[in-house]
Amino acid sequence: MNHIISQIVELWKNEESVIDIENNLNLWFQGWNEWLMQHAIERIDKELYQQYKHKGWHVDNIEPRTVQFVFGKITYYRRRLKKEGRLSFIALDEALGLQKYKRYSPNTQKVMAQLGANMPYRQAKKSLLISSSVTASHSTIHRVTQEVGEKVQHYLSKYYYKSDLPKTKRKKVKALYIEGDGLLVKGRQGDSPTIHRVIVHEGIDKKKQRHTLINKMAFSSLDSSKDAFKQAAHYLNQVYDLKETLVITNSDGGSGYEKDKFDTIVGYCHRHEHFRDTYHVHRKVKERLSFDKKMEGLMIKAVKKFDWSLVESVCATAESRLIDIPEESKAIRKDQIEKLKKYLYRNWEYIKSFKQRDLPLSDGTGVCETGHRVYSYRTKRQGRSWTKAGVANVVALLTAEQNSLLEEALTTEVDSIVEPLGEDLKGAVRQALKKPRSTTHTVQTGKISNFGPVSSFIGKLGRAFS
Repeated sequence: MNHIISQIVELWKNEESVIDIENNLNLWFQGWNEWLMQHAIERIDKELYQQYKHKGWHVDNIEPRTVQFVFGKITYYRRRLKKEGRLSFIALDEALGLQKYKRYSPNTQKVMAQLGANMPYRQAKKSLLISSSVTASHSTIHRVTQEVGEKVQHYLSKYYYKSDLPKTKRKKVKALYIEGDGLLVKGRQGDSPTIHRVIVHEGIDKKKQRHTLINKMAFSSLDSSKDAFKQAAHYLNQVYDLKETLVITNSDGGSGYEKDKFDTIVGYCHRHEHFRDTYHVHRKVKERLSFDKKMEGLMIKAVKKFDWSLVESVCATAESRLIDIPEESKAIRKDQIEKLKKYLYRNWEYIKSFKQRDLPLSDGTGVCETGHRVYSYRTKRQGRSWTKAGVANVVALLTAEQNSLLEEALTTEVDSIVEPLGEDLKGAVRQALKKPRSTTHTVQTGKISNFGPVSSFIGKLGRAFS
């Protein structure tokens, strides 16, 4: 231990800049991590072999493998086992859940996919290098993101929220909010993919400085809004008992997001109140009355007051103000006013506010539109275009991350490989942790990675160990 401390102190003395000191210490510790992990893995492989040896397996070959973990790149040797009448296999790789021909560990792939799903791949490459010792090209990060995203998408469609609880023990809440909306992204193959989204939550927690949604769960689909609603309906059926619940639904009323679609997934509940999203209503008013800012403001006030006579009055006034303009422009603007009036009439019953409906709540809607940012920042900026499969994988990663299901989605598939060897692996680890009975001192070989000049401290230390 004193020798190690002396090396650290010497390294500290030989550098002038605090940044250089920290960088070199990081490389020094990384070298030790790699050396320690190499020997730990090889010891576990040895103990695994002892267990399989008693079952008639013997060593067919000893093969090297290099795997990039988050904490460093490890090169180790492991045994390929063979038995008469059985295919040979490498017990250690299967026990650790390492896939064939993969340079990166599952956790490293997860980190790369998280970065690739949240930022451009070239930026993800830089972020990965800054935050860890992992080096990967932007094309590699793209490939890994798509592969991991495909696994997550498969998990979300196959294993979504299975519950063994009887309906009598399912969650009962006073209010539940459900919102749905679509987000159009630019496509590469003619058609533009649409991200269909549904959000379920139990209200807003205002105790914190930054308001957060209570038990939020997001659902997404690139196929159709029907598929997103199907996922949400399954979740509601597995988790909630809505017999005594006030259900608040909200949407822009677009195709696939009408009130009857929400009625279908809600089923029987104490009370169901559907709202037309305020943001979209105000946007429609501003769009139709963009030529008259004064009437635009008055119309928004009339909508907020929920006064239809006032709406008609504003429409009539706006039409009367169409003077001293060409007849062609006047006809277009009259048509805009008429379209706005029809839009408000169709959606009038859904525009009424919480207070006007005598609801014991004051807010909680509009979060789906706000939640688009998580997806739009990644899929719509800088003129990006996508294939349907590509954006579906990225959306699956972002959705699983929001729902805190990313790790579960990745490990569930790995468990199918690890489970048969689970007890053997545990036994091998227990044996590896036991102190050896022999007092014989053996010489251990190892290697310290050097990412700098041979003349540097790390380079000299590496040569000393070799």
